[in-house]
Amino acid sequence: MKRTLISIFILMLLAAPAMAQEFGVYVKALEQAEGSFEDSVKATEDALNAAGYDVLASYASGVEEECGLRAHNIAFLPTGYANKIMAHGPTAAFTLPLRASIYEDESGINLDFINPSSINRTVLGDDIATELSASVAQDVANILSGSIKGKAINEQIGKVRKKGYVGGMGGGKFLKKIETVHEGGSYADIAAKVKEGISTNTLGWKLVYSFEPAEGISIFGITNLETEARSFDIAGQKRSNKNFKCPGLDHAPAYPIEIVVYSEDGKAKVVILDGMYRMKVYFEDAGNFAFMKNMTMPGHIENEIEEIITSKLK
Repeated sequence: MKRTLISIFILMLLAAPAMAQEFGVYVKALEQAEGSFEDSVKATEDALNAAGYDVLASYASGVEEECGLRAHNIAFLPTGYANKIMAHGPTAAFTLPLRASIYEDESGINLDFINPSSINRTVLGDDIATELSASVAQDVANILSGSIKGKAINEQIGKVRKKGYVGGMGGGKFLKKIETVHEGGSYADIAAKVKEGISTNTLGWKLVYSFEPAEGISIFGITNLETEARSFDIAGQKRSNKNFKCPGLDHAPAYPIEIVVYSEDGKAKVVILDGMYRMKVYFEDAGNFAFMKNMTMPGHIENEIEEIITSKLK
């Protein structure tokens, strides 16, 4: 009996680290890349394509003019990844696609990407798709760090969490943070009108990608370069110093923002994430003071997106 209790205690100790494993929102795969910025972008795209990944979009990120540095975002999907993720329901779409960034700082060119081990457990739950998330995270890190000569580091960055739940100011349970913007009509018709509304908006937002990860589900990724630039500036303010003027560019993969249209009980549903909550997910490490100083920004973003989405649905 005593030996059995000791064995159980040892198993509990071994299991504890896995239960409290920490993941950063982003993974920094490589730093001090050799060659030009343009070469790094092309090499990253080529490496993802060579690995059989679908590259959905590649664009220059928004950066404050006085920063004088660059960032470039790539949205992509590993082979078969979307099918496995979407098996967990339509709201799983908020984990897609994966995004990587090539960005500059004063030490050179760096590569980082959205960490599926962090985002997936926030959206899907702590014990869902953990092996898939870890496997894809490692695969992406290997692809990116192997695409360019430089210093491979595979470092967790951004907000490092021990669990998927995002608490504190602006946080809460993920499913309660999904905002329904429109309900009703046929899926095909509503998806087409949402896309038209995005494409014709005059508020500075642009459609970066659109795809169907599963039948009856569309994801539209949109961004505004001025919004991006301001976000990255805010994200880096706490870490900024004389040696690193714009460290917030390592948060470039936080964009684009997802709009999800799906069919439920024969009717279309258009959903987005609460603006403050999404900022909390991707930018929490900026600190509470930064959130307090910019309290109106998430609501403004959400209002503009809702206006764009519904412009052709009226």
